[in-house]
Amino acid sequence: MMGSPNGGDETQHQVTLTQDYYIGVFEMTQRQYELIYGSNPSVYKGDCRPVEQVSYNTIRGTGGTAGAGWPMYGHAVDEGSFLGKLRAKTGLVFDLPTEAQWEYACRAETVTALNTGRNLTSTGQDPAMDEAGRYEYNRDDGKGGYSPHTKVGSYLPNAWGLYDMHGNVYEWCLDWYGSYPSGAVTDPVGPQSGSARVQRGGSWDSYVGRAWNCRSASRGSYDPSRAYSDIGFRVVCLPPVVPRQ
Repeated sequence: MMGSPNGGDETQHQVTLTQDYYIGVFEMTQRQYELIYGSNPSVYKGDCRPVEQVSYNTIRGTGGTAGAGWPMYGHAVDEGSFLGKLRAKTGLVFDLPTEAQWEYACRAETVTALNTGRNLTSTGQDPAMDEAGRYEYNRDDGKGGYSPHTKVGSYLPNAWGLYDMHGNVYEWCLDWYGSYPSGAVTDPVGPQSGSARVQRGGSWDSYVGRAWNCRSASRGSYDPSRAYSDIGFRVVCLPPVVPRQ
């Protein structure tokens, strides 16, 4: 079940995912990004901290029939984009997760507000969020460092061993931002067009870094051409398509 019973733009609905995918245990680090792309744009530097100040367009490209063409042109990306370079180095099909893939991986079969199995008792500072990830109210706890975001993997993982899906930095998803369907869907790819791309997971930022904005179901959106110091990403790896005999 994707979304939450709270309504708003988180209409709860059933989702079926039929395509296998691997997802990064951690948010993409600054060192990883630099090794692939040749530079580190982050405001708050640290090799093992999440890369930030990187736009959706930088990650996938701006080509209308490639990087900027999701979902019409599927997983096509620009050759000069971060993902284009990563694919060239590895021979593997890496991409951003869809919003549905992200939430499925984040929840790890939990139905609670956080993937640690705990619900929130406050929308601002909350003890359950204190242990789940870096957000506005625990930036001075020293875990992984004291700058706004922190070293990946500094807080509790979910049941599938994935870290920092609550807080640290927001994570870009493939989808255009839009209303959820009201009924059950299979392999959703989001709206066909839009003006903002989806972000998930909440962040350290004081404006969006409240516990409520770090829930598994919480959604955000930004202009894909813009880059911010509280937005990063993690990648998925898609199995190769085996042609029919």
